[in-house]
Amino acid sequence: MVFRTTWVVMLAGLGMTWGVARAQVPVPDPPPSFGSLKQVRVPQPAGLGGFVRDKAAAIVLGKALFWDMQVGSDGQACASCHFHAGADNRTRNQLDPGILGVPADSRFTSPLASGGVGGPNYTLTAADFPLHQLADPTDRNSAVVFDSNDIVSSQGTFAGGFVAVSPLSVTDVCGAPDPAIFQVGGIATRRVEPRNTPTMINAAFNFRNFWDGRANNIFNGVSPFGPRDVKTRILLLANGVLVPTVVALENSSLASQAVGPATSDFEMSCTGRGFADIGRKLLLRYPLALQVVAASDSVLGRYHRLGGPGLTITYDQLVERAFQPAYWSATQPVSVGGKLFSQKEANFSLFWGLAVQLYEATLVSDDAPFDRYFDGDPTALTDQELRGFAVFQGKARCAACHNGPELSAAASRLQLENAQHGLVERMVMGDLGVALYDNGFYNTGVRPTSNDRGVGGTDPFGNPLSFTRQFKRQLAGQAVVDPVTVDPCTFAVDPCVPVTDPGARDAVDGAFKTPGLRNVELTGPYFHNGGQATLEQVVAFYNRGGDRRGEDGNDSTGFGPNPSNLDPDIEVLGLSAQEADDLVAFLQRPLTDDRVRWERAPFDHPELVVANGARGDVAKVVDANRDGRADDDVLVIPAVGAGGRSAAQGALTPFAP
Repeated sequence: MVFRTTWVVMLAGLGMTWGVARAQVPVPDPPPSFGSLKQVRVPQPAGLGGFVRDKAAAIVLGKALFWDMQVGSDGQACASCHFHAGADNRTRNQLDPGILGVPADSRFTSPLASGGVGGPNYTLTAADFPLHQLADPTDRNSAVVFDSNDIVSSQGTFAGGFVAVSPLSVTDVCGAPDPAIFQVGGIATRRVEPRNTPTMINAAFNFRNFWDGRANNIFNGVSPFGPRDVKTRILLLANGVLVPTVVALENSSLASQAVGPATSDFEMSCTGRGFADIGRKLLLRYPLALQVVAASDSVLGRYHRLGGPGLTITYDQLVERAFQPAYWSATQPVSVGGKLFSQKEANFSLFWGLAVQLYEATLVSDDAPFDRYFDGDPTALTDQELRGFAVFQGKARCAACHNGPELSAAASRLQLENAQHGLVERMVMGDLGVALYDNGFYNTGVRPTSNDRGVGGTDPFGNPLSFTRQFKRQLAGQAVVDPVTVDPCTFAVDPCVPVTDPGARDAVDGAFKTPGLRNVELTGPYFHNGGQATLEQVVAFYNRGGDRRGEDGNDSTGFGPNPSNLDPDIEVLGLSAQEADDLVAFLQRPLTDDRVRWERAPFDHPELVVANGARGDVAKVVDANRDGRADDDVLVIPAVGAGGRSAAQGALTPFAP
């Protein structure tokens, strides 16, 4: 065992004075080596064949569902927030007032750094970024010139209580929206989600999904929460009888993630709409009936409707081709929420989750210059890019969290950690104290932890999202629905010394999933709050040791009993201007797959019409039909076939407010 000397801060008795003691701490295992993503296999769920009988048909179904505007209550598709390199580059009506960290009746109360009024229907400009601005950008504790707890995210639905689906309309029948927060002049605007939209490209490698990890690795067939949602059941037809059956598919966090937005009244749904309602709306419809599909679409082209929009096969037919009959072939009705549905409608969440997962698992970006360099082409990276890669691995400490071929500690390596009972880690933290935390989730001081607790939060059933806190509950003898097995021999500090104290310090509040960095030049704005517009701003953030306020060891990452929850690699880096430029250069072209940049297969897609704010401005919006909802301005995203975008359309470009 190799040891290094580090400084560990310890409490010194009842007087609570601080003393400093030298301790021998083992050097943690080096991060997984970098390499071509071509060498990494997308994790596969065991037993998938028990549900899916035709994988190709399921991928067709998944792509259609992902891009179809008919799915949402008011025209939203999954792709409405994931259409630009898997992320969202819109700049109008993209602000949330930080509602996760403030009272629910919060309003937009302050202008942005540019002097713009902000709030609903505001159009962001470059001068609005970063959302936290300092008199000295190299000194995190210098005078604050401007600060906002707003989140730059994605506009979703108007919400309003769900009444019914309409067989002849894209929009559902829903009650009046609540214009308490998202409104202009009392007219409701589309609500904006409380966290920035991450790309779904390469998300298939993530052990958990969503920023806070709530999309469980185990898919229960119904909701994002895996075994934590103890009442979920899927209806299985066995010997002519419908049997409520527990589903537990491992390596399926993408399916767990996929079933979240479709019924969310921030993202795609009116309040109270369920998946059985979505099934009733869609099953007899033709997919993408309002959208052009390219004849050369790499997945949907075989069903392309000549001379018109949409496909030539119904959702009902696709479900029957893709899934085992035991999950859809019953003729007797079933009751869901007091309403009668068919088995096929009642099980629509299962079809949705697995089909979207199988489609998204094809969205693997593994042909960037970075991949070609590790595939054996020494000319794939320029001298400056190689210097930037050296900074990335060394002085800038990026590789501590963004490692492996996926460039994320929250990705495939956690499959091995799970197998070895290493999902919970024990390490020296940024304040030199020792704490437990969830592998792959870190507090980097982006915002005060009180704004958003991330994986330190709880699920709808009161369980901690954090594996660490689930484990601590087990130590306390409490019943845990999603138990965690921990092998202390995987710990970086005091390996093989077990944790026995249920009150042991943890550092999970304000921690978020480490995103992958592939195609990062195209997926701004950055961080869970969308607070940085450019990679230059991101590098400046890390160079000054983040945006936490206060002294080292007692700063705004703290929460509850912890004076700090800071990741140990977040400190002043001392990068020179040349090193910062080299690092940015490495993050751009070397990590960008030209298939993503030009939307070539598998990243081609149908036409999409997205809301781009409301007609009008920040002072007045149009409500032509007087339904209390502002009329959308729209942005049309043209259909792209397998060959990609034309030169006339131009390649995808970085976020440019």
